[in-house]
Amino acid sequence: MRAMLEQADLAAYTGQFVWLELNFDEAQNHEFLAKYGAIGTPTFYVVDPEDGKVTASQVGAMSLSEFQEFLHRGASFVATKTRSPADAALTRADALLAQQPEKAVDAYRQALEFAPANWPRRGVAESSLVTAMQNSGLYEQCADTAATEAASMTRDANFARTMVAGMWCLITPAPTPWTSAAAQRLEPLAKEALSLSSTVRDHRDELYRTLMYLSLARNDKATASEWGDRWLKELDAIRPVNDEQRSAVDIARVELVQTFGDPKRVLPALLASEQAMQRNWNASLRVAQMQATADNYEGAITACDRGLARTPGPAGRSWLLRVKADALFAKGENQAGREALEEALKTAEAIPNPQTRDNNLRAIRKALGELGPLKKNSKP
Repeated sequence: MRAMLEQADLAAYTGQFVWLELNFDEAQNHEFLAKYGAIGTPTFYVVDPEDGKVTASQVGAMSLSEFQEFLHRGASFVATKTRSPADAALTRADALLAQQPEKAVDAYRQALEFAPANWPRRGVAESSLVTAMQNSGLYEQCADTAATEAASMTRDANFARTMVAGMWCLITPAPTPWTSAAAQRLEPLAKEALSLSSTVRDHRDELYRTLMYLSLARNDKATASEWGDRWLKELDAIRPVNDEQRSAVDIARVELVQTFGDPKRVLPALLASEQAMQRNWNASLRVAQMQATADNYEGAITACDRGLARTPGPAGRSWLLRVKADALFAKGENQAGREALEEALKTAEAIPNPQTRDNNLRAIRKALGELGPLKKNSKP
């Protein structure tokens, strides 16, 4: 997404927007993020400078045309205080989406009920409705709505976004009779979304991942492997233009293997990226994760140490220490593993983002609580 924005010609919007980019993990940004409810990245907002209210919001990556439509929608709602009932409901839903998705569901439904047949924002409202249902845990409604709305949707970025949310609603709950029936409706649509040139990289990755999960749920490892091969072929064909894009491709490689795959297939690319991005601790973390998955625990430990030497912040340092601890435990070095976890706990206390900090502390304390007393034959 960042690479697309860096290359996009946004001169037409000069003077209309004050552009603000906020790092999710920096303490000075928490007041803004708490006020507007950002719970994931990337999240985009258009904020009315007069009253500070959100006039448009979007979670997740967008194509350039989608982004331009998003800017136009937000700017037009700032300029025109009198809105149609459908547009007013859409604005209200966007403002609710991050913090109160269950109320956003009702507002998006209202927008679609109020909307005339030729309403230009129908696709946005439909895809956002499905996303709000996913975020509210309304998984069966989410999957059903995604399949129903898709029948009449234009095959564009909003269609792909709808399929991503709908497919994840099949994966999140435990398999039930309704998930099997819904999968028969959604899988062909997900495959269709993958065939579209308008489907952005992030959404392609999510669609491949969910198709693999559904195959594994049916114990069809051969099909899961075929989807993984197609996904990896696409990733390997990408020639990153900057470190941001390189990292995005590497994240997808790790997610592919964590879903189903051989870590040895992606390690050469990850090691090359670590070498190319000398200051990026995340690159070392990804190598460590895949070395551990490949049962090369010594390689995982040394990769963590390389990452720790790249001066990560508290969240990154805590994460690296936890991966290192797991590798040490796998080697039978329990005392060293415990010490790494204790250091991770101490480090996590300094994470500035409250939600990230609390989640880390909870997970580390749970891991420490499950260790019990050290055995006498534990390696020092």
